[in-house]
Amino acid sequence: MSLRTTGRARPQGRSYICPVEPAPSLDANAYEPGVPSIRALLPSIIFGAAIPLLVYNLVRHHVHSDAQALIIAGLFPVAWIIFGFARTRQIDLIGVVVLIGFAIGVITSTALGGNSYVLKARDSAFTAVFGLFCLGSVFTEGRPAIFFVGRYLSAGNDPEKKAAYDELHELPTGQRTFRVLTVVWGVGLLVEASARLFLADSAVLPTNVFLAVSPVVSGVCIALMFAFTIVYERRARARSDAILAAAEAPPTIPLP
Repeated sequence: MSLRTTGRARPQGRSYICPVEPAPSLDANAYEPGVPSIRALLPSIIFGAAIPLLVYNLVRHHVHSDAQALIIAGLFPVAWIIFGFARTRQIDLIGVVVLIGFAIGVITSTALGGNSYVLKARDSAFTAVFGLFCLGSVFTEGRPAIFFVGRYLSAGNDPEKKAAYDELHELPTGQRTFRVLTVVWGVGLLVEASARLFLADSAVLPTNVFLAVSPVVSGVCIALMFAFTIVYERRARARSDAILAAAEAPPTIPLP
């Protein structure tokens, strides 16, 4: 949602005196909370999906099992996350989850004698857990999970941007908006995870086909959730602006 407010149009044909000075216009280049751009997500798409698929297909015939090929392919997203940490010196929470998931997947797969399903399903398992966490957070008194995810993706670690994003929750429609979005994302993530867990079975799709199809399934589900988020946010922003305009409009004195 936007922090901008809108003014109400005045009736024509009468002169009005406004006892309060109008608010200064905001800088057009000022930060406004929103969803991350495709350009910002592109490196993650390349190193998290495209390169692992390519590497898997290149090395599969040179190793003994799917599990070994998946581990080698999974090293590239891990290397990208470590490189990002070394470059920025900032902890990437999503990257940490990926690293933990990869480590757990490798350990579990090895313990099960090289089970490739565990490696293919590890990300979906985390997605399902987070989907359940989102739904659970709606029933708590604090801010729902998607508020914190949105703030992290939109504002990063910038204190001023985080403070600006915090104000969204205090707008007239803020609390309801974040709760609705949290429910939508919680359900959507559970659907996405269930689909990928089903497709990860080698009896359903070969591993190389799964690696190509899985990002598409995730992309479609996430794109639909983002589309809903944008449309719903715009409607909530319009309602919030209307409420603020009605509540904060200064009294006017008609001239004779």
